[in-house]
Amino acid sequence: MTLLQLKYIAMIAKCGSFSKAAQSLYVTQPGISKMVRAVEEELGITIFVRSSAGITLTAEGEELVRMGNRLLKDADQITQHFKRDIRSTHGELRVSSQHYCFVIDALSMLQQTCSMDSYTYKLLLGQNPDVIQQVVSGESELGVLFVGEHNRKFMSRMFEDSGLAFHELFTSTPAVFIHHSHPLAVKASVTFQDLEPYPCIMYALDADAPSILHEEFLAVDFYPQKVNIISDLYQSLQVMTTCGGYDLGIGVIAPSNKALGIEKRPIEGFDQPISIGWICQKSYTPSPLAAKFVENLKLLSVDQ
Repeated sequence: MTLLQLKYIAMIAKCGSFSKAAQSLYVTQPGISKMVRAVEEELGITIFVRSSAGITLTAEGEELVRMGNRLLKDADQITQHFKRDIRSTHGELRVSSQHYCFVIDALSMLQQTCSMDSYTYKLLLGQNPDVIQQVVSGESELGVLFVGEHNRKFMSRMFEDSGLAFHELFTSTPAVFIHHSHPLAVKASVTFQDLEPYPCIMYALDADAPSILHEEFLAVDFYPQKVNIISDLYQSLQVMTTCGGYDLGIGVIAPSNKALGIEKRPIEGFDQPISIGWICQKSYTPSPLAAKFVENLKLLSVDQ
């Protein structure tokens, strides 16, 4: 049994529902149900009684939640204690982001200028639900993502329900990213009709997550005929350079992308503004490293 399992069980008890807890934690309901069954089997107890009216804690479940909450509180105090003690000699930054190369560049800039002898940098790339869940759980301090007109109300509600704050870095307009050898690279701008013959690059999204959270659905009602579903940025670059693929992005091109021959083109008739920003728990106070990282993000957005 892990602290994360105890945290999930406490959330289920608080919400009174597996589905509501899954929504708050931004995990799938089957996944959280499977986790509870695993703990029940490990401890040889029944934690929740399920019925058509909902779920209720058993006596053993109430005892587990009570003891688990004490452990979670103690674990948090231990973490905060040692973080204070090593903060002056050890640098740490934990970031989650959607698949943005400029975030990788910002972290590289931070590492190049860091004068500390000891540091730990962690960067997790994933889709929107991954970024939110990792910040909610504390696995990451902050997360970088976009909010568009088509999902602004939905995202605002998600942030509020999960106790997160959104800090806008800059606004941009969506663009198409292609390799400089692509046939469309000769055009100053492209249309959706221009893109039809070529494969669209999309990142894998959990089947249970709503499509409104997909980072490629910046363009509402755009459904490409050719799709390459991938899992990481390296694959994206390979599809661009070898298969004539394109990526619908937030309009920010990183120096590392430029060095690899990746270029961006505006989409004709599609200039709805989007907000790129970072999220954190509302009680979060950025460390000097985190503040510098955010500054780097802003710098990389200039002259786009």
